[in-house]
This record gives sequence, C-alpha cells and structure tokens, in this order.
Amino acid sequence: MTIQELFNRSAARYDLARRQLVPCFDDFYAAALERLPAERDRSIQVLDLGAGTGLLAALVAAAYPQAHLTLADLSPDMLRRAEERFADQPERVSVRLMDFTREELGGPYDAVVSALAIHHLDDEEKRALFAKIHAALVPGGVFVNAEQVLGETPAIEDEYHRIWLREARTRGVTAHDLALSLERMRADRCAPVEAQLAWLREAGFSEVACWYKWYRFAVYSGVRR
Repeated sequence: MTIQELFNRSAARYDLARRQLVPCFDDFYAAALERLPAERDRSIQVLDLGAGTGLLAALVAAAYPQAHLTLADLSPDMLRRAEERFADQPERVSVRLMDFTREELGGPYDAVVSALAIHHLDDEEKRALFAKIHAALVPGGVFVNAEQVLGETPAIEDEYHRIWLREARTRGVTAHDLALSLERMRADRCAPVEAQLAWLREAGFSEVACWYKWYRFAVYSGVRR
C-alpha cells in the first residue's frame, strides 16, 4: 500500500486520535509555533508540507491572523478535510495536491513548516527536500519541522516505541486507531535528529537547532541566511 493510500484510508479519523498518538501534543506543537517569526501581526507566506487535515496549519493561522497559508499534501482525502477546516477562510488558505519530493515548492515563503510528514522519505530524499526548502525561503525565512525521529541505537529505538505505546494506551487510544497508526508506521523512514540537523546545515541553513524533544518526537529548525 502506498503512502497516499495509507493516509487516504486514515483521513476520516486522523484528527480524533492525535492527542493519544502524540502524547506530548501540546508542548510539541507549541514548540513548533515558537520558532516562527515573533511578530504575530505580520502578513507572512507559509507553506505547510504534508499538511494532512490542516492541523498544524490551523494552529499557525490562529497565531498569525494575517498569514497566508499553502497546504501541500499527496492525499486527496486529507486535503478535503483541510478544505472543510478552512471553509470560512478561503482568502487565507489554499490547498495543493502535491508530491513534494518530485515537484517544485514555489515561493518565496517566509516560513516552511511540516509536522509528522518528512519521516516518510528516505535519507537522500530528506536531504534533497531540505535543499529545496532552503531555495524556497526568503532570506531570513525559517524552516520548522515537528517530526518523528529515530533512536540513536536499536535499543534506544525499542525504548522509544515501548514508551510511546504505553503513553498512547494510557491516554485511551482505541484499538482501531492504534492499528491504523502501526500500519502507517511500517512505511516510516525515520532518521536520528542529529543526522537531520547536519543535513540542514549541508543545505545551507544557519541557526540550526533542536528545540524540543520527547523521546521520538522532536522539533527542529533552521534559518536561510
């Protein structure tokens, strides 16, 4: 089953289980918002890669009332959910059916954001995408990735998985939603956070740092010089 098919299959229930499947939900997304421009009244152009149902984009839109957002994803069903979410804001939000590993990103953007999407790419695809993101940003523009990362050793990765399962179940995830998540995770191509920071620097980003980490969930960013 392709990534597109997996996420089309999950679209209807995707948002319902987010807080169970991302146990650090509030801190995780708050850390991503913190890395965006400090001036909340700015009219900024934002690209959300792998936007899904528009969950991260909705948080950005609420925090930046003058922002214009482009939501890119390869799942038509996910994007339909995003269009429903933003039905009352058509002047601020556009959706784009897109495989961002193969297509140009457009721009220029003040910020490119992503949440729990880029880990589906292999390492070379990640490196190539980081270079494309850098080229799509204005000077001083920021890339923020709220991501699922790989443990530094197999033993650490096993512990990440054990803790995640425990916390998801503690928060009441249903057997159905957990099964869908585990099915999607079979397509994951996660990489350690330190490797991804090195690839950002290789792509030309400065001020590269990991700002938040809860086991397998990390928020990191870089700025185009």
